[in-house]
Amino acid sequence: MFESSNFEKILFSSPSISPLKILRTHGYRNKEVIKKKILNAANKAIERLTSSSAPVGYFSIEEISNQIGSKIELKCGTSLNCEIFNERLAQSKFLVAFIITLGKEVDEKIKKISYYSDEPLGALFLENASWLALELVLRDARSKIIKFAKNHDMQIENRMAPGYSYPSKIYKKRIMWELEEQKILFGLFDNENMSIRLTESCTMLPRMSRSGIFGLKKIV
Repeated sequence: MFESSNFEKILFSSPSISPLKILRTHGYRNKEVIKKKILNAANKAIERLTSSSAPVGYFSIEEISNQIGSKIELKCGTSLNCEIFNERLAQSKFLVAFIITLGKEVDEKIKKISYYSDEPLGALFLENASWLALELVLRDARSKIIKFAKNHDMQIENRMAPGYSYPSKIYKKRIMWELEEQKILFGLFDNENMSIRLTESCTMLPRMSRSGIFGLKKIV
């Protein structure tokens, strides 16, 4: 990663998901008592996901020039703000910003099944399988970032994303990283031709997408 620039685009393989993993998220635990109709619907969701997903990730590594309390200033001139930064990213010297998607075809297939199909479980299972797949792609991305960090005498810190809250030992409550910061994060990729866009309400399209940052700290 980041051999020739601070930006990297990676095409990922479509992850393998078992039908039982989908069904467990809906409360099905014992395979022996699952109706054939339900199991077939889960298998079909996996087939649809495999044929429509095209996972791709965009990554930008940014050097931290200064960190004062809740504010992280990057060398590129961008600043990020969240009260929990001084707890979760206090030792970070670099940030790796990421935006990952399964592609628009998955979204379109979920919508099509929802509105134009007589399969009540089809869209539900496909959407669930898509979120599970997206998390597996993110794990793969994290592994690549860990390898990059290790090769540069660094180690990965916490993953964070706008729109999520995190427990604070200082404030004794959960602290939200405001969703509006998504615009700043996307701004780090302004000069790149990405297949993901951000709406005015900070919703990512395609919907099956994830964004966020990882901190990188020097190994002492």
